[in-house]
Amino acid sequence: MNKKGWGFPILIVAIHALAILVRWSALSELLPAHFDLQGNASGTMPRSSLLLHPLFGAAICLTAYVIARKKQKLQTGLIILASGICLVMLSSTMVTLTSGKLPIFMLAEPVILLAAVIGFVISVVKSRKSIR
Repeated sequence: MNKKGWGFPILIVAIHALAILVRWSALSELLPAHFDLQGNASGTMPRSSLLLHPLFGAAICLTAYVIARKKQKLQTGLIILASGICLVMLSSTMVTLTSGKLPIFMLAEPVILLAAVIGFVISVVKSRKSIR
């Protein structure tokens, strides 16, 4: 199994954790969350919950890696999908870290996720064709 491609989703998780750590001391204990397109918060969350985001990203990468070891033909698709999911989670965190002032992150989330799913599907279709 080629392990080189896994560097990208791992890098996304590392950047995610670093973004949180850089801003950590400036964050209040209760953070705004669930923003509308105008940047108005419609909910709150504790600051500590931000730490779960990169942990979930790491868990997604690990799960995708384990599946790819068993189903090597799916490796490229799983890298694309894991990277997309981790980028969406990073984008969500960036919305929180900017207090909703940069709605571009919210608008990017569905585009990133759609691109990741399409990339995964294309990869799966290509891998099935190469089996024949």
